[in-house]
Amino acid sequence: MRCSRTGFAAVTLLIGALIGGCSGHPAEPTEALTFSFDFSRGPQGFVAGFADYPPGHADSYELTSGYRALPPPLEPRSALFLSGVNRSDDLFMFFKGTIGGLAPGARYGVSVSVEIATDTPAGCVGVGGAPGESVWIKAGVTAVEPLPVRDGSYLRMNVDIGNQSAGGAQAVVLGNVANSRGCEQPRRWERKSLPGRSTPTPIAVPSNGRVWLLFGSDSGFESRTQIYFTRAAVTLTPM
Repeated sequence: MRCSRTGFAAVTLLIGALIGGCSGHPAEPTEALTFSFDFSRGPQGFVAGFADYPPGHADSYELTSGYRALPPPLEPRSALFLSGVNRSDDLFMFFKGTIGGLAPGARYGVSVSVEIATDTPAGCVGVGGAPGESVWIKAGVTAVEPLPVRDGSYLRMNVDIGNQSAGGAQAVVLGNVANSRGCEQPRRWERKSLPGRSTPTPIAVPSNGRVWLLFGSDSGFESRTQIYFTRAAVTLTPM
């Protein structure tokens, strides 16, 4: 994980590792802050979660997460891994981690980006939707810990991530998991960088000076999706 200020540092921010995030002495925000995570250096405290499924049927969804070596022909590094079988036409799989050392009460505009590894080709037909273009990558920053909570007979997120191709107040759609290969070609793992986008709602830092970075996949494809997250970054711009 790398934390940096853009431009000239008007005040000193002590950065250190804390539960996979960044910690330091809060100061009044005067400059943009960029927090970068390279998961080849370890999971850095990020943990997985799953939502939009009935909790009593978790086994049938084959929900899997971990920190794994990237498959060939990718370089021999490790990354965050998610896998699940979407049996409800709507499955959200995600990682979350903390960013600390922020000024309590400060307001920031948020821009997020991720890099993934995917073997899903483009232009394929699938049940419920395409295996590539109907699995959307989302990311955002929240003031409260993002959690799946019981809502009737399903688990739903306690923050607004939107639904499938639509983003929400706390998460923006960055792209999908389709790679550069066509459906008629053999599957092959590739890295895919998804450029940064701004979330629609600014973040207000809570009293503990800590926010949560969230990223994951929102699927309309009714079968298995597996994906690696290799990098993530967020830029917080004072408002």
